[in-house]
Amino acid sequence: EYSIVNEYLFYPAQFWAHKNHVNILLALKILAEDYGLKLNLVFVGSDQGNQQHVRSMARELGVYDSVHFLGFLPREHVIALYTAAFALIYVSFFGPENLPPLEAFALGCPVIASNVNGAEEQLGDAVLLVDPCNPQQIAKSIVQLRENRELRLDLIEKGRLRASKYTNEDYIQDLLNVIDEFAPIRRNWGV
Repeated sequence: EYSIVNEYLFYPAQFWAHKNHVNILLALKILAEDYGLKLNLVFVGSDQGNQQHVRSMARELGVYDSVHFLGFLPREHVIALYTAAFALIYVSFFGPENLPPLEAFALGCPVIASNVNGAEEQLGDAVLLVDPCNPQQIAKSIVQLRENRELRLDLIEKGRLRASKYTNEDYIQDLLNVIDEFAPIRRNWGV
């Protein structure tokens, strides 16, 4: 339906700067230039003021033709995109209270995620963790996942197991912990 041909990386995230779309574009360029690997990249999410910048960077980097900007989609389309994706690439600068990695686990999609505070505790060994500021490392993790079928299958299995054990209550508790940790910082500004 969306004219996506060949393997693709999937990133369901609204277009805010902290979602780090540009470093994924840089990784896509590295994949093509350094590894001869051309993958598509599917962005799903509404524009929160940064989509035009991301589109401009995709053009500037020469990867625009490999990037699909699909906007906000119905749930059933997002589920289909997860299940057909080569991998979820979730390299937000913040987290790990984000749902996409957990959704990917449940749907059998391997995950590459940001190594931010709390990521190991939430995601365990069911992901490849990367420095979200390092496009080279992001690209290497994609290559590693592509070249090592056993690793990919292992991550899918560990993800499914982790998803089956992660309850709604666990997610709510994680969110409450983040809010508690942020409260001393938030009290420093008035608005």
